[in-house]
Amino acid sequence: LELFPGSPLVVLPYMKHGDLRNFIRDEVHNPTVKDLMGFGLQVARGMEYLASKKFVHRDLAARNCMLDESYTVKVADFGLARDVYDKEYYSVHNKSGVKLPVKWMALESLQTHKFTTKSDVWSFGVLLWELMTRGAPPYSDVNSFDITVFLLQGRRLLQPEFCPDALYMVMIECWHPKPERRPSFSELVSRIAAIFSSFTGEHYVLLNTTYVNIEKMNLPPVTERLLSPRSRSLPPC
Repeated sequence: LELFPGSPLVVLPYMKHGDLRNFIRDEVHNPTVKDLMGFGLQVARGMEYLASKKFVHRDLAARNCMLDESYTVKVADFGLARDVYDKEYYSVHNKSGVKLPVKWMALESLQTHKFTTKSDVWSFGVLLWELMTRGAPPYSDVNSFDITVFLLQGRRLLQPEFCPDALYMVMIECWHPKPERRPSFSELVSRIAAIFSSFTGEHYVLLNTTYVNIEKMNLPPVTERLLSPRSRSLPPC
């Protein structure tokens, strides 16, 4: 089992269903909207615990969450995930050459390279969007080097086809330009649990109909269109 005799080993629980991103992208699986919301609720609870222990994740995304045999989500951050998805998701974004998951990063993290629990909340909003699109790449038509300007214009990911309005409003609040105006993970658990419990019906999210093209330059910024009343009074980004 050892690549190098005497080297330390890390023993981890077996995750039968692999990472969450590949699971929801697999056409073999047929999750409902409620199933996908349930995964998001589990991640929110995991992040609520991490936040209570003063941990900042810094790389929260579907690729860094794992599923065990009972479909329980485990929030993780494996170095392997960065190797596997390196070319697709991580871009060199500063002079030091450090590769960062820029399309999951909060606006202030892109500008200052500082991370907090509130920047994790932003990333969680992107993770919810991943779930509701069954793993579509966020901002697929925006170059990684242009993402900061894109967000400063007040633009955000559009509502996925099968995403309930209430859940999309949660995402929008996670992407508030002011970190202090974003919900806490405890608030997110409460909000998503309420949406989850009230959602009825067997609505299946199909892989071939969930791609969302967010590059629609004729639309006004999302901060003008879809922010909650509490957020509409904000000055422009």
